[in-house]
Amino acid sequence: MVTTLEYTEILDILRILATFVLLVFCSYSDIRWRKVTNKVWIPFVLIGIILAVVEFSINFDLARIVWYVISFVIVFFASYFIFAIGGFGGADAKLFIFLSVLFTHYPSILSKYPLMPLEPALAISPSIGALAVAPSIGVYPLTIFPLTVLVNTFIVSIAVPVSILIYNLIKLPKDQRSDKGYYMFMCLKIKREKIDEVKMRVMDEDDNYAWVSPKIPLMVFITVGFIIALIYGDLIYGIISLFI
Repeated sequence: MVTTLEYTEILDILRILATFVLLVFCSYSDIRWRKVTNKVWIPFVLIGIILAVVEFSINFDLARIVWYVISFVIVFFASYFIFAIGGFGGADAKLFIFLSVLFTHYPSILSKYPLMPLEPALAISPSIGALAVAPSIGVYPLTIFPLTVLVNTFIVSIAVPVSILIYNLIKLPKDQRSDKGYYMFMCLKIKREKIDEVKMRVMDEDDNYAWVSPKIPLMVFITVGFIIALIYGDLIYGIISLFI
């Protein structure tokens, strides 16, 4: 006889597999075309809704259902806000909204992951009416998983401007560096004939060269953030924990 816990684990595995399939497709599309077709979202959102209905049918828990709805609302507005200020593209926002539909709770794999415990000593479980600041709102397993993925994504993506800066400092002589300091973090200097308008945004031009800002395939970083969230947990909470 299959127990409720085993049903939950099976549903978590299906959620994780569905997300990996979507992330692999989105990452490939983002790398090649810097966009993702809208056709992928409806079938995966339907999968998320079906799995949620199955889970709450097997184990009806009003507190978790309320937290699931709250989580969706928080992620929806957070994703829309970041999209509105240009933090990421429409496909990235839709992916996080999809994750908020799919994951009713923080998934556990084989009961030993994530490695970073998500139960800070001063946090209060939202089931008794309060929210924790770290990790990403709540106490495991009520932490909002998509927010953990979002936090991890942005921490990992910091590697991009750092890498661009190091590349420019190594490759460009001092007299070829831009007097606009932020270009050294955001842009690469290339020959004009090598400009790929699909993958680059021209910021400045001269006779033979142009400063271009690479259009970052954020889906790749979201995939990395997702894997870290599954195996390790909340990176920002892990960093904070080093100093507490």
